[in-house]
Amino acid sequence: MNYFIWALLGIVIALFVGAGLRRRAYRPNANAALFAGAFGALIGGVIGDGVPHTLSGDITVGSVIGAIIGALVFCWAVRDRTSDSES
Repeated sequence: MNYFIWALLGIVIALFVGAGLRRRAYRPNANAALFAGAFGALIGGVIGDGVPHTLSGDITVGSVIGAIIGALVFCWAVRDRTSDSES
């Protein structure tokens, strides 16, 4: 259940970061940001909670913080960089 909650948290964070519905016309890789947010939250949640604690099924503050940081890092990594493409 932890993995599902972390993935949903990552998708919500990706929506807030800028992959929302209103920006899909301007950002063709908005779906990539959603997937990156979910994957980053999964990785961050496991790292933040630790593998032995993840198997126990409890959601901890460390796992939520790790999921948030992981989702933000992965969303930032796949975002469009207009300054790079305008050169």
